[in-house]
Amino acid sequence: MKKLRTMFLLYILLPVILIFTITGLISFGVARKIVIEQLTDLGALSLKQASDEIDSSFGTGIDTLRVLTSSAALAGYSDDRLRKVFKEIKGRFPVQSIFMAFSDGKFVSSLDLGSCLPQKDFRFEPWYIEALDSDGVVVTPPQKSLLPGDAAVTVACKVLEANGRLVGVLGYNVALATFRRRLPKIRAITKYEGTVFSIFLRDGSYVMRSNKATIGTTLGRSHDDLCIRMRRALGEDKKNWRSIGRIDGDYWWGGFQKSRYTDLFVALEIPLTAAVRPVLVLGGAFLLLGLAAVAVLSLVLSTMAHKIARPVNMLAEAAVKMSRGDYNQTLPVVSTDELGTLIQAFNTMVEGLKQRDFIRNTFGRYVTQEVADQLLESEDGLTMGGESREISMLISDLRGFTAQTASMDPEKVLHLLNRYLGKMVEILLDYRAIVDEIEGDGILAFFGAPVPMDDHPLRAVACAVAMQTAMDEINDLNERENLPRLEMGIGVNTGTVVVGNIGSERRTKYGAVGSEVNFTGRIESYTVGGQVLISEPTFTRVRELVTVGDVVHVELKGIQRMVRLYDIRGVAGPYNLTLPDTAEVPLMIERKIPVRVQLIHKKVVDQSDATAWITHLSERSARIVSKTETQAHEEIRLDVLDGRLDKIPGEVFAKVLTAHMEGEQWEAEIRFTFISPRIRRMFRNTFMTAHGPGVA
Repeated sequence: MKKLRTMFLLYILLPVILIFTITGLISFGVARKIVIEQLTDLGALSLKQASDEIDSSFGTGIDTLRVLTSSAALAGYSDDRLRKVFKEIKGRFPVQSIFMAFSDGKFVSSLDLGSCLPQKDFRFEPWYIEALDSDGVVVTPPQKSLLPGDAAVTVACKVLEANGRLVGVLGYNVALATFRRRLPKIRAITKYEGTVFSIFLRDGSYVMRSNKATIGTTLGRSHDDLCIRMRRALGEDKKNWRSIGRIDGDYWWGGFQKSRYTDLFVALEIPLTAAVRPVLVLGGAFLLLGLAAVAVLSLVLSTMAHKIARPVNMLAEAAVKMSRGDYNQTLPVVSTDELGTLIQAFNTMVEGLKQRDFIRNTFGRYVTQEVADQLLESEDGLTMGGESREISMLISDLRGFTAQTASMDPEKVLHLLNRYLGKMVEILLDYRAIVDEIEGDGILAFFGAPVPMDDHPLRAVACAVAMQTAMDEINDLNERENLPRLEMGIGVNTGTVVVGNIGSERRTKYGAVGSEVNFTGRIESYTVGGQVLISEPTFTRVRELVTVGDVVHVELKGIQRMVRLYDIRGVAGPYNLTLPDTAEVPLMIERKIPVRVQLIHKKVVDQSDATAWITHLSERSARIVSKTETQAHEEIRLDVLDGRLDKIPGEVFAKVLTAHMEGEQWEAEIRFTFISPRIRRMFRNTFMTAHGPGVA
């Protein structure tokens, strides 16, 4: 129930949370974009206004400087008059001092420096040298002012006579304190906390920087992205530039603008964190509101999920028990809604499954479970007809079973037969065989249908060997209950037959028909107890994985050539099975035993008979001689005779293994399939008299 409730909550809450998150992210992104666009516009405006503030400190002074340098009378002024003019100009503009350094080394200033001015030649000052090299106004980086304890920016230009002769260099100083006094006004323009205001020259040298003492340093020495790109823009001779980049790991908006009067650049750097702080506050409030909504929705959904999960949990537990075979699962109907209808349908389904399994299990006792499943689950499972398919067939039969059980009680016969068939069918099903038919003590099974199998020949041979090895277990149980030992012969063949539903609409079976089925039966008829004979088509498919004893050549009616059958003694591969060696060589006995031989054809004893003699004997086989022709593989019955050629009570059934003409009589090797107890004792005594108890 917890899993269902969790899934219920997740399937509803996750889309809500997802929509809420996507909406929040989109809203945050849009708001951030708007803020950044506004910041860009405001930054550009602030940069323009800041540049104008700086230009106001230079513009009028530079214009005045240009007017003075163009006046031819300036060269003829006395030092006192020139100083007086400089003082009048200084009183009108925010400059520290106005001065002129003459080419002969004389220096006149608006300041009354007196002893404060050291004896020095100003012609070696940077502003003097740069002014001589320039045709216009030059601005030098801040340096020590003429006044003690302060630094100033020097603006200068050279003064020439009409004939082009140098008079000197005229200039003025603007103290850095003048720019600092303007910072509050510039900060008010940007309104963002943390804004950095800078002034630098074209070579990137800082004239002033508002947040740190960086006078004398150069823009771009820092590894910050924004500063590096700003320095690159300076190198590309841009007059104004704006961008967003990183400084110390945070994003900043930055830009610069060139002064209208000189190579002096005004720069602003505004942190985006300060700009988007209102958006972050709004986003935090939106997040808190969303979490509260999700909490309320979770509580409501949890209550609903509990009401839905309880009957579903009942259904789940009942379904698990049903999967284990427990169909006693009638559930109470707890509501009249759709869940109640579902529980009612479940109870109806349980009853149907009980009936279905009863039918399936009952049906499976008459056909294999594989066939039962196909017939019950396939739409055309009961359709009459079939298909041609290559399969491997197995036919087994007990040797002498009818004679062995003729005098037994019917109950014991059924007990004996069911024990044998139960074990054989179990092995057949383990090897995925389809048991087509059980007729008396005979079994017909096949491999490779209805479910195709690529290895059906090997599987059939391995199954036959497994069936033979299981006979020892069956006979051990039989001997404990004084029941006769059983011997079985098995024939295996591979060929194309028709498999499918055979019969009528009222009585149908799933089976195989065709000449190959009949051929398999004839192979089985040539076997003796404990033997597995396979056909040549089967042997061709398994030759690499089987051990073969004798190769038997037989003649079959309707086949013009000799047929080879292979006596299988073991199978390798994944099965690794071996049959015990039961071959026996009959030994000569002192006194021949007279017998009357009768042929058996299709389990019917021929009334004609011939006299023969047993000359060699073992536990399971014998050698007989007769003047009457004997054929290999014939089924025979022997009546044992006494000295007066009268029949001794009891019966012997056997199969002729080999037969040939020896001189004027026929000699045949036979394998016993049944010996009545009295005759068996007689044979055993005769054998022991000739060879002693130690010889088998």
